[in-house]
Amino acid sequence: MSGSSKTGDLELGLKIADRREELGMSRKDLAQAIGASYPYVAQIETGYRLPSTRYQVPLAKALGMSLDELFGTEESLPPTRPRRTTASRRSSIDDVVEQAANEVESLPAPVRLEALSRIQLRIMQGVVEEQARARG
Repeated sequence: MSGSSKTGDLELGLKIADRREELGMSRKDLAQAIGASYPYVAQIETGYRLPSTRYQVPLAKALGMSLDELFGTEESLPPTRPRRTTASRRSSIDDVVEQAANEVESLPAPVRLEALSRIQLRIMQGVVEEQARARG
């Protein structure tokens, strides 16, 4: 077995397992309902991994829950801060990093790593495209 570390949320996994059991569903039933494999559902329920964005909505629907109920966003989201509208001054790198970090941290804990991964991918794609344009 590889040395990959857990990236999941045990509290979320237990919430999913409890709700699935309340509904009288097996892990296999839930896996079929969301179009995933049994091991994938088992990994989510044991806190080994988080549900990917592809499965979040189907998972909530299969469990008869809203995304807010499933991920606890109603209680965990901090109040939003007003955005700066000073377009006359270019933001420093520290300002941009702070703003991005605040936005990611305002997401529910179970989806923060997915958001960070998507941001990193998008930035890297932009850098590669810029480098290709500069060469060509």
